[in-house]
Amino acid sequence: MERRHFIKKLSLAAAGVCALSGAGSLAFAIPAEGSATHVVRSGETLSHIARRYGVTVASLKQANGLTGDLIRINQRLAIPGRGGSFLAPVRPQIDVAGFNAGRWRHIIVHHSATGNGNAEIFHRFHRDHRNMPNGLGYHFIIGNGTNSRDGEIEVGSRWTRQIQGGHVRSLAYNANSIGICLVGNFETGRPTANQIASFTELVHYLKETKLGGSCRLLAHKELETTLCPGRHFPLREMHQRFG
Repeated sequence: MERRHFIKKLSLAAAGVCALSGAGSLAFAIPAEGSATHVVRSGETLSHIARRYGVTVASLKQANGLTGDLIRINQRLAIPGRGGSFLAPVRPQIDVAGFNAGRWRHIIVHHSATGNGNAEIFHRFHRDHRNMPNGLGYHFIIGNGTNSRDGEIEVGSRWTRQIQGGHVRSLAYNANSIGICLVGNFETGRPTANQIASFTELVHYLKETKLGGSCRLLAHKELETTLCPGRHFPLREMHQRFG
């Protein structure tokens, strides 16, 4: 199926659907309470913002995937420690009993290329329209506030079952790579501050805690001919942070 047709059908499948109940094939996250965000105003620096909220500059950078001090006017920054961790509610689902650390060599980031969606919507589309018996091709979904909360991490059954993904064409990379998809089209818009904070927290935990720093972060477009995860995803900053 050509990508434009896939995106059109997926957008139609996602439109207007919210608060769906969980299917047996998915392990759903308990939504974290909304984290505070700050909209950068003219003249503000990371130091000013950190002092205002009583956090450190280092934690502010980590929460937003920043490697330098440069911020822009109207940029939305997630404030760490306000509203709780995005990761904490799903830690029990990530720390599965059958975890196979030797299997996972890469973490591959995607965008959904749709304005809305969640794990259940994508699971049904992958199962019913792409004929994927295991459904949802990704291991993790990070919501944008449409059909799940902004920054919410949903854990797919491919992770809880520790089985290969279905998120790239390469069988080899599907077999040894963790697929993380952020809801949104980052060719036309930007991920939310909460999505970046959530993604940063999730990747750090997977790479440093679960895999001992041994895996490599890749974008889908670095493997195959695609725009995914879009030109507005901060790929350079994530590579600087995670390699």
